Amino acid sequence: MYNFKILLIFIFTTFLTSCMDSNQSKSYKKSGILKSSYNLVWEENFTNEILDANRWNIEIRDPGWVNNELQAYTSESKNLFIDNDNLVIKTIKEKYKNANYTSGRINTQGKANWKYGRFEIRAKIPKTKGVWPAIWLLSETISDEGWPKCGEIDIMEHINNEDIIYGTVHSEEYNHMTDTQIGGNIEVKDLDSKFHTFGIEWNQDALVWFVDDKIYHRLDKINYFKSEWPFDKNYFLIINQAIGGFWPGDPDENFKSSKFIIDWIKIYQ
Repeated sequence: MYNFKILLIFIFTTFLTSCMDSNQSKSYKKSGILKSSYNLVWEENFTNEILDANRWNIEIRDPGWVNNELQAYTSESKNLFIDNDNLVIKTIKEKYKNANYTSGRINTQGKANWKYGRFEIRAKIPKTKGVWPAIWLLSETISDEGWPKCGEIDIMEHINNEDIIYGTVHSEEYNHMTDTQIGGNIEVKDLDSKFHTFGIEWNQDALVWFVDDKIYHRLDKINYFKSEWPFDKNYFLIINQAIGGFWPGDPDENFKSSKFIIDWIKIYQ
């Protein structure tokens, strides 16, 4: 009887371990659009009390640095903090040096970059006039080539109180400075009250944008780029919340603050 109990315990433990291994294996794999399956290569769940400096750079910038935006990007904990395993980027109306607004912007430049893959970011988007949250990729060659020649891939952009998400690319030939950028958009409800997963798939021939696994735009290299295809380099990730600027315009006078909340990031190749 004792040996029989030992055998049952062994079988149950083996079965449980097998199930756990199977579930863990599944969590590291993802079916795809541009190819049948991907493996998880990088993820961020924001489980530490503060941002991991080995993974992230915090950018410090003056207002007007790009796009006529109004905010100063700071390293202040009131602008960038982790709450309940979520990264919160908070834009605040306040006097700060030569700025009237502060916010946060982080990137992985020089610490993590990727060439091709499936990128997923689960986030809750503020819907406030003048606010411009974004999740995007920029080539590591920007220091040498400059923008827009280096290339830019916007995974998610949102402005004001719209129910619209934008996905776009910029290159030397196609960019917003000449109003020739290439992109698409999709209507998404409950952006500020529910988390949604924003993503792209990207390979040597195409880019595909989706929200909650629903595809809303595809860019095929062959249709636009005959020679200058800048999307075959290593790109780093940027997450920020701007306020004001040429696209959203100014916020309302009664604006006080807004929160851009990121739950997790998963990158597959």
